[in-house]
Amino acid sequence: MKQARLKQPLALGIVSIAFCFIVLLGGYWTQSASHSIVHQKSSILNGLSRSQASALERRLASAFTSAKIMSYEVELHNGHSPWFDSYANRLIESIGGIENIQLAPNGIIQKIYPLAGNEKAIGLDIINSTKYHEATQQAIITKKMIAIGPVSLIQGGVAVISRAPIYLNRGQDNESFWGFASSLVYLDHLIAATQLKELEQDGYQYELWRPHNDKEERITLSSSSAPLSDLKSSSKLILPVGTWTLTISQNIANELEANRFKGYSISFIIGILLSIALYALLIQPLKLSKLVKEKTAALQDLAYRDPLTSLPNRRHLHDNLPNTLYKNQLRSRISAFIYFDLDNFKRINDTVGHDIGDQVLVIIADRLNALKGLSDQVVRLGGDEFGILLGNIKSTEEAESFATKILKSVQIPITFNQREFTLSTSLGIAMIPEHGYDLVTIMQNADMALYHAKQLGKNQFSMYTESMKVNTHNSIKAEDDLSQALKNQEFVLYYQPQFDLHTNHIIGAEALIRWNHPEKGLIYPNEFIPVAEKTGQIVELGHWVIETGIAYLAERKEAGLSDILLHINLASKQLADPYFVCHVEKLLIQYQVPARQLGFEITETDILEDIELAKSLLKSLKKMGVCIAIDDFGTGYSSLAQLKNLPVDLLKIDRNFIKDITEDENDRNIVEAIIAMAHKLNIKVLTEGIETRQQWQMLADFQCNFGQGFYVSRAVAAEAFNKTLPTIHHNEEN
Repeated sequence: MKQARLKQPLALGIVSIAFCFIVLLGGYWTQSASHSIVHQKSSILNGLSRSQASALERRLASAFTSAKIMSYEVELHNGHSPWFDSYANRLIESIGGIENIQLAPNGIIQKIYPLAGNEKAIGLDIINSTKYHEATQQAIITKKMIAIGPVSLIQGGVAVISRAPIYLNRGQDNESFWGFASSLVYLDHLIAATQLKELEQDGYQYELWRPHNDKEERITLSSSSAPLSDLKSSSKLILPVGTWTLTISQNIANELEANRFKGYSISFIIGILLSIALYALLIQPLKLSKLVKEKTAALQDLAYRDPLTSLPNRRHLHDNLPNTLYKNQLRSRISAFIYFDLDNFKRINDTVGHDIGDQVLVIIADRLNALKGLSDQVVRLGGDEFGILLGNIKSTEEAESFATKILKSVQIPITFNQREFTLSTSLGIAMIPEHGYDLVTIMQNADMALYHAKQLGKNQFSMYTESMKVNTHNSIKAEDDLSQALKNQEFVLYYQPQFDLHTNHIIGAEALIRWNHPEKGLIYPNEFIPVAEKTGQIVELGHWVIETGIAYLAERKEAGLSDILLHINLASKQLADPYFVCHVEKLLIQYQVPARQLGFEITETDILEDIELAKSLLKSLKKMGVCIAIDDFGTGYSSLAQLKNLPVDLLKIDRNFIKDITEDENDRNIVEAIIAMAHKLNIKVLTEGIETRQQWQMLADFQCNFGQGFYVSRAVAAEAFNKTLPTIHHNEEN
């Protein structure tokens, strides 16, 4: 019988249709794989946020509870506290995670344990202090414990503080407010007790925030240097002072893009190959029909099998697990899913190469296959991640026993080229149906258990429990308010007078930025400058300060006011800007302001970040006629050798050396030595923080040139500064 053959044009048409169908199918497969990646990452993020939030919650809850315990003790002893040090010591040792505990009768801190390093806080009035007033008043009114922070402490560091109000004779007619018991936790230590910094190094972002005590706003306690990305997960911390939130995110845009490129490329290539095969099949149906079947089987195997270990892959698990679970449900079988990865496997790839790492993965896969039973299935989920479905077990103990076998099997040393490697693994176990009956829930819960095992120290397994789960919700980026403020021009400059200690006349001012928030009112820079520096917005903000300051000098000139020297603080990122000098020169020309009326203040720390770059920039500014001042001199890593080589006109002595100058001989000697040294180098000296006539006179006797401080004026708006008159001293200070 003569075989019928298709004509070539018809075959080409069929092949073209088939090619389009394959490409479309490949596109759908690629999108499905992308969604799978997103689901996987979301599951991981959920586990991370829950595990890290749990660690934070335990530490914070313990710390906050200590303040409440201390308040009960004070009430029990009717306000007497000779027992404070010993009791606080036992409390800190038993609870842990607390930096110090404080007692503040009538709102004034009188006792701190431990006292060493915290002496500066003794005597602080937390009720009338601007920083603490609002929160403490709320605690007194509501009679409830509150938390404040992040707070920059006068003794150094940034902390979260819980305060519990203390009432004597509580609930009786003669009830009276006694004061506060407080506990303090350093933010750096709190974050260091978690894995958040390690996660940040691994490409994750995080943000820990709490709601304001009495306002509808949020306060960021700590966050990663990079902002949160779109794929994120949040967990709540249920604390005695309310609910705080931890959000963890990961930017997977590049991974998804690579997956799409790979998928579409494979789809296109497969489409071409299959089209060629189909064309040959149509032209020679009898000869090629068997070959087409073999190719189809190979492609199906490629889609469901890991090419390195020959284990079923994640897609196979995704497509086949629901059916397996359904059959187990009909037979009332108990199952378990064990999710695990190799601890610190990245070190092998980094030290001996990916080729050895791949061989290690193959050996581990073979060992896992040797452990599984007939109803079990081993899957490679990606990288060094594996999963084992125990299809038919009798109890939780059997799943734990199998996990122990995996731990021991992985720990058997592996030898390559006379080099021995000993591995370990961390495992998370989710029971089926107790912990879920769909793939997403099961893997999510097993993943949470896995990270719990890692948190406990790795090389062990952890069974999923409901206590690992915390509700999640969305959050916004930390710097949104600051970005909006820059767009809406909500910032304003204030000016603090600088004066000649010998003539009493105002010679200049320091420009200080304030945020005129439409809802919160005037906000000081210590609340928003760190955010600006972290997000890189400090450069744009710095440009605004410089232009506004130069424009103000031009306005004074037009109004016929006397010339002043305006000092503006520079950030380290501005010193690294190659166009900074040109920008300043352009503004001076634009507003017709002489360079001698402009000064820049730079801290020693900022200069030392890149001494050569800073020296070059400062020399260029000095050549223009701009005054160069070293701010907060004496508080950084002072280098007289570097100071000698820098084009410095003015040294600003930090206020910490001035506040006790009239009582502390060491401070007097330091200040007098700095002034003498500067004058030897032909550098003038300005002291900050002058608050009394006695300080003024002593500094003048030391031949200090200039000063600034509350004795003359706080920082004021431009209109008030324009009316500032020479200082008139009085015999008695107010």
